[in-house]
Amino acid sequence: MLKEKEKLYTPSEWSKRYKPEEVMEQFMKFCTEVTEEVRESIKCELDVPYGTTERTIYDIYGTDLPKDAPILVFIHGGYWQEFSKDLTGFSVPLFVKNKIKVITVEYDLCPNVRVSDIIVQVKSACEQILKYAADNGCKSVLISGHSAGAHLAASLLHDVEWMKRMEQQGYLALLKGIVLIAGLYDIRPIVDVSHSAVLNFTDEEVKRISWFLCDEPKERIHGLKVIVTIGDCDSPAFIDDSCRYIQKIISMVNNVEFHLLRDIDHFDIVEKLLDPDYVLAKSMLHCLQSGTNTR
Repeated sequence: MLKEKEKLYTPSEWSKRYKPEEVMEQFMKFCTEVTEEVRESIKCELDVPYGTTERTIYDIYGTDLPKDAPILVFIHGGYWQEFSKDLTGFSVPLFVKNKIKVITVEYDLCPNVRVSDIIVQVKSACEQILKYAADNGCKSVLISGHSAGAHLAASLLHDVEWMKRMEQQGYLALLKGIVLIAGLYDIRPIVDVSHSAVLNFTDEEVKRISWFLCDEPKERIHGLKVIVTIGDCDSPAFIDDSCRYIQKIISMVNNVEFHLLRDIDHFDIVEKLLDPDYVLAKSMLHCLQSGTNTR
């Protein structure tokens, strides 16, 4: 039996749908089948490089849509040490059907790199995607991340220099929102759990990438919506982390939305992005399509 802290930071332990080993098996099966089907049915460009390593690549779905179509970016999770963009097809069909391109981002995994290195890679990918959007006349980009991917997406909010550079290059106005799905934003509690053994955290790194510890920007961020969401069948530690993090975000961003989703766990929170009636999917679509955010 897992120790209490290990259990708290193992999301598969909390699903009410399946036993822990079954929920992971079902999720992997679902992800594989959906992505295979998506790649057969939706026009796409795979493995577009944004960096110099084998995994610094992304996929673009909906390449037959108008050049200026809105763009959803999806960053996968996996405790910074597993999973792949090749298993994220669930983020694609509903949005492409609504004439939105979807770009799924890959990155190097620990222990081959540090989490800090992954953050740099994700920022580079997002910058390249924003440039791609600007070059094609796109007016709306939404960046989303699940689990560890939510932590990576949140890194953008805490990098004043990155934000400033995007603004100077004329890209920031295209970024309409950041969606943080079932994320973990305080790294300190997981340093001594078994999942973190390959992450090789240093004390300095933990302080630098625990977003709760970051200084708030001198000026609130305007014209950018942040959506934080978590399922009530996720780990209590993850739920608490999201509830605490939303309080920090409220002080930083002028447009914030929070969803505690009923009867949803760490895995079907993204599986349900296939459903047009799913509250999170509707919120993401609205953010991309409304065009109401102005700077």
